[in-house]
Amino acid sequence: MNGRPAQQSAGLRGVTVTLLLAAAAFGLTACAALPERPEPFPGPPVSDPAVLRDAETVLAAIRKTNETLVTCKGIGRLTVRREGRVQMDDRIAWIGSEPRRLSLVLFSSGFPALRLAGDGETFYYQETTVPGAPVRKIRSGDPDFSRVLALPLAASDILALLRGRIPLRAERVERFQPIGTAPGHLLLLSAPDGSRQALFLNEERTEVRETQLYDAAGRLVLLVQFLEMQKVDGYRVPLRVRVADERENALVLVVERYWAGVPVTPSMFVLEPAG
Repeated sequence: MNGRPAQQSAGLRGVTVTLLLAAAAFGLTACAALPERPEPFPGPPVSDPAVLRDAETVLAAIRKTNETLVTCKGIGRLTVRREGRVQMDDRIAWIGSEPRRLSLVLFSSGFPALRLAGDGETFYYQETTVPGAPVRKIRSGDPDFSRVLALPLAASDILALLRGRIPLRAERVERFQPIGTAPGHLLLLSAPDGSRQALFLNEERTEVRETQLYDAAGRLVLLVQFLEMQKVDGYRVPLRVRVADERENALVLVVERYWAGVPVTPSMFVLEPAG
């Protein structure tokens, strides 16, 4: 037992440094000029009032998905790839509560390695395998987890996915139509900044199976796929979910146990130094 944490500490520090350096390099790369690319969804916006009303009805139902599932916790396995290379493949535990309160514990070789938390006001971060490691704090109402997860995911996005909901970053209906190549429908939304979000629904238009988020330049920022779902206490929640972008950054969460509607306290989303 005495030698194990020291070995893990060195290994985790190497992984953490690699993650942070790769995140910095990714940020610099993202700032470079992008070549022109084809419009991902060419065509005029919807003009038929009946189709527009239908689309708004479907969008309203999407917004209400699992809205009464306010708290949840679970354990599972998280695999993170950065530019195609595995950076993390280990256990994860979480507990979340609306609005934007989230606590994650990432494990390494079976031991807690990293703690991340946000209470809606402050983001907390601590490497737990480093003896006496400080708890780092950043003021943020909706903290960004991209340094660890390799993708632009905020606490609100992660909590939405864990609750079986789609993070909506656009609101204006542009298109609503059958997919054509497979059973189902496409609901295309746009935002004032020029970004667009495509929602791919099942044939009954009751479930979102996948969403794609594009920036104003047409670059795929996020791809979210609910690969498998499960029923827990009447809620349809993820069993396996994948998030990716066009740069081969990706994560896959496999849920092993899930609890819905768990009691929470504010202290669960605040990290304090050990001792």
